[in-house]
Amino acid sequence: MKRVIFFTLIAILLTGLLVSGCGEETAPSTTTTPAATTPAGEQPEYGGTFIWVHNGGITQIGAIADNLGIAAQRNTYPMFEGLLMTDEQDNIQPWLVQTWDVSDDGKTIVFHLEENVKFQDGTDFDAAAVQYNLEAVLEANISGSAFLNNVSSYEIVDKYTLQLNLTEVDSTFLLRIAQGYLGLMASPTAMQKETTPETIAEVHSVGTGPFLFDSWERDSYVRYVRWDGYRKPGLPYLDAIEIRNTADLTVSIMSLRAGEIHAVENVDPVDAIQLGEEGFTIYQPNLYFLHSIVPSGNNPESPFAIKEVRLALEYAIDKRTIAQGVGMGYYEALNQLATAKDPWYNPDLTFREYDPDRARELLELAGFKNGFHTTLISDVMARRDTLTAIQTYLDDVGITTDLEILDFGAAFGLPQQGWEGIYFPGFPNVGTLLGIQGRWGEQTTYISIYQPEGYWEKWDALKAELDTAERTEILIDILETIYDEVIGIPYQGDAPLVAMDPKLHGFAHHAFHVTSFWAPGEVWLEK
Repeated sequence: MKRVIFFTLIAILLTGLLVSGCGEETAPSTTTTPAATTPAGEQPEYGGTFIWVHNGGITQIGAIADNLGIAAQRNTYPMFEGLLMTDEQDNIQPWLVQTWDVSDDGKTIVFHLEENVKFQDGTDFDAAAVQYNLEAVLEANISGSAFLNNVSSYEIVDKYTLQLNLTEVDSTFLLRIAQGYLGLMASPTAMQKETTPETIAEVHSVGTGPFLFDSWERDSYVRYVRWDGYRKPGLPYLDAIEIRNTADLTVSIMSLRAGEIHAVENVDPVDAIQLGEEGFTIYQPNLYFLHSIVPSGNNPESPFAIKEVRLALEYAIDKRTIAQGVGMGYYEALNQLATAKDPWYNPDLTFREYDPDRARELLELAGFKNGFHTTLISDVMARRDTLTAIQTYLDDVGITTDLEILDFGAAFGLPQQGWEGIYFPGFPNVGTLLGIQGRWGEQTTYISIYQPEGYWEKWDALKAELDTAERTEILIDILETIYDEVIGIPYQGDAPLVAMDPKLHGFAHHAFHVTSFWAPGEVWLEK
């Protein structure tokens, strides 16, 4: 199917080059079906086995402290629950933590836990269990856990009250607990049992969630069965959940059409359109992923150290055509690191429309009348059709490129090591405050970006600001700086498409601005 998209995109691209962006552009469709919405008049039904297929791998099952990869959390949500959650505006919401207090100086956080909750092995969920889990993920050096080094001490005030004392203020601390996988709770009793690679899944897979671990096979499937001891009355609805990993998307779609499974994730837009016409539900979450190209503006010897050159890159690329050609109406062209749904979106930032003549003028103004040659660096995760389109656009204004494709490991190391040329990350950043900060607000990542005076001080101010509204205003200002100085060039926002049996309800992946989150207890199937 990707070949179909490629030729479609190139056809649109060539048309765009001929007309130089003239004419009105149709905005990408925003019509999606919220999977978690129960149809009017229908009540959830009990029973059945929900079968979901994705191509994200099932390399290990166990607790987070077993050093699971971040993508693995989708496979463990039936049994593990988190301390906190966020809503679609990044506001923190309760989960296993019912309420919390933050001191005026931001250095003391007190968790008030939901009482009388049990892990699936009968162990109490209490303050000691929370302390154990947070210390375990830090000791295991789980990716992203470094922020927990800021905890100077824990104090168990009473059975259901835990106080965290911080060395320095960090306004993103609770967001990291709420939006990451580090806040998922496992039974300390289970975690302290000795295991082998063969038994770790069975022994350590004990949480507070609505389903019990049943069985699994590496990179094949994991199965869960209903737990009748779940704390929320009436949940779960299902008897069992089976999550499968299938690399071949065509095979997964065939299984969906045959009625053998209920949901397929990461469906290509072309397939989504066809499946929608066949009566399947197409779900696109609110949480968007933001794609950008990133010039090496920090090197004073680079052409990209000159603002006019970075600006020329943006005018050279027809973002709307790319989003439409690849996304078929499901993706959004971007002019900033935000979508219109985000609280930090700035409607005053003008969309820089495709204008190759303007790009050539800017290059001439910067001293590159005849253009120049550079490297376009990407990785195996990138869409080749989009890469080809961007190469073609740049070549049209005189910026010729050699394409360098990195393997998976090199791609993750490049931002920290630096690059020369144009970096095209195959994996986008998540469209949350933390997702944006992780790419653009850490001095050890994206080290080759242009860094105007005061840039890092703004990020420091964001981290120190405890008021949510004020913190959002700081982020708006930072994103305006990125836009004004063309530090990076956002071009597309998208979200994974899920094709589902219309009898499936309550399944909403990436819900509530939390990567990989879904609520297994609320999923149900019509008979």
